[in-house]
Amino acid sequence: MFRPRLLLTVLALAVASATFLAVGTAAQTETVLHAFQSSSSTDGAYPSCNLVADPKGALYGATSSGGLHGYGNVYKLSPPTEEGGAWTETVLYSFMGGADSGNPTPIVLDEKNGKIYGGTACSCGSGVYELTPPAHSGSPWTESVIYSSTVGVTDLISNTKGGFYGSTLTGGTQGGGSVFLLTQSGGVWSAQTLFSFTTLLNKTIYPGGLTLGPKGILYGVTGYGGGQAYQGTVWSLTPPSGGRTTWTKSTVFAFPRNESVGGFPMGNLTFDSSGNIYGTTFLNGGVYQLVPPAAPGGSYTANLLYTFQFGSDGGQPTAGVIFDSTGALYGTTTIGGDLSCGYFGAEVGCGTVFKLIPPSAQGQPWTEETLHAFNGGTDGINADAYFGASLLLLNGNFYDTTAIGGDPDVCVDSGNGNTGCGTVYEVTP
Repeated sequence: MFRPRLLLTVLALAVASATFLAVGTAAQTETVLHAFQSSSSTDGAYPSCNLVADPKGALYGATSSGGLHGYGNVYKLSPPTEEGGAWTETVLYSFMGGADSGNPTPIVLDEKNGKIYGGTACSCGSGVYELTPPAHSGSPWTESVIYSSTVGVTDLISNTKGGFYGSTLTGGTQGGGSVFLLTQSGGVWSAQTLFSFTTLLNKTIYPGGLTLGPKGILYGVTGYGGGQAYQGTVWSLTPPSGGRTTWTKSTVFAFPRNESVGGFPMGNLTFDSSGNIYGTTFLNGGVYQLVPPAAPGGSYTANLLYTFQFGSDGGQPTAGVIFDSTGALYGTTTIGGDLSCGYFGAEVGCGTVFKLIPPSAQGQPWTEETLHAFNGGTDGINADAYFGASLLLLNGNFYDTTAIGGDPDVCVDSGNGNTGCGTVYEVTP
């Protein structure tokens, strides 16, 4: 089965010998809204994508495995009708691993018609699917594949015009992954490849973290490559104009080998009102800012806002950050925090939810607060369940998933001692 944390489990060993430092935490409340059960039940296992919300505050997501057939499912969590009550999970669809594909990754909710769109990364077949709600309550949702791909779709976002932008980690005309546009005409969906990344030989691969920026420009990251440093890039794709028929790809920033701002960027990018770009890096884990050039043709300036100490503050973020109304940034880390979690004997921590507070004066450092340190028990383990899935801010509270943890009696991994099929959680200020 597809395990979204397999890569993390291997890479986490690199920090096993790191020195863990103590960092202050803020008093917040973490609540598990749902603990996934097992791959042998109708419930899913191992959350694999971002959470989205409908206007009524219900949450939607997907799991990479579990469900009726073991290939994952799409679920809905409805808020309680009374204060203090339990959230209710409803499995909307269980993938069968056949013509419908399986191992779902990102999802998009169309609030106008209630349909859900998402990508899949199954070896049984991949692509983009559409889930249509039933005409009558209690009837099953209808799944249809609207785009078939020979490689897994790892990101999907709306293009605001009824279509979608997507990315693949491999494939394309050069084998290094691709970015595509999916549009509908007369009820028929068609895909256009906007850009194909180069092969491993040329070292610019693994596109992801799609974000639609100002002026309709599409932005993203590559987890590897960029000049001679090979530490990853932030890139942009500009739509055709002035008689051009093709999209123009540009490298916004190539992370340097000296690790001054980290490396191996992961997760979605975030923009502020001035056009500055914010993101996270896995290598030398930190949060960075890219300031656009003052004049056309100039270079972006990179600023490192915070470097995680691999202590109670966390380490190795793989998801993006989001803003609140005060200009503070929020995100999650895969390790650090409580050291009760380990991998193959290495105590690396269970992950954190963090807040970065901007300085009161320009040039001063940002201040980090750990909002919650996962303890490896029922509260979950590894706050970044899917590479690219940022926290969801809804009515002043934060929502996300953990890759594992939750119910200790299911999804037992004897290889590293961690248990649980993952959780959906809420952090309340």
